[in-house]
Amino acid sequence: MKPLSIVVRVAFIAALVLALAISFTAQSGDPAISKAKEFISLLQKGDYQGAYGRLDSNLGFQSSPEKLQAAWQGLLAKAGPFVEFKQATMEQAQGFFVVTQVAKFEKGHVDIKIALDTMLRVADMRYFNHKAASASGGGSAPGGGSAPAQPAAP
Repeated sequence: MKPLSIVVRVAFIAALVLALAISFTAQSGDPAISKAKEFISLLQKGDYQGAYGRLDSNLGFQSSPEKLQAAWQGLLAKAGPFVEFKQATMEQAQGFFVVTQVAKFEKGHVDIKIALDTMLRVADMRYFNHKAASASGGGSAPGGGSAPAQPAAP
């Protein structure tokens, strides 16, 4: 029975490692999700010049580091200080990768949508009240209800 016990243990450990690898790759392995999270992290750290450097040329001509700062400060005024990243999803729409990054703020959860072009440059940023997957979903959004989109560059 000892040899079977060792085989079962090895199989269990291998299955656990595989499940963790698949889970990690599904979310953080996607380059679009990683780029969107990097962009939001730059805003969160106050590196508006660095965030500006991640914009595509179309949005870059319409925006500035100061406008990015104003947009982020507007979000913080409504939602409170940033706490942590939650789940992220990615979909393709009209030639863009659209990442929805759920972020926890002091006053609730917010869906931050980042549109990336094919070169993974930021083409748009908007935020919305978080829409939980179920009615008992937990985190309410700041201010309650649904908010209109808030573009990064007015």
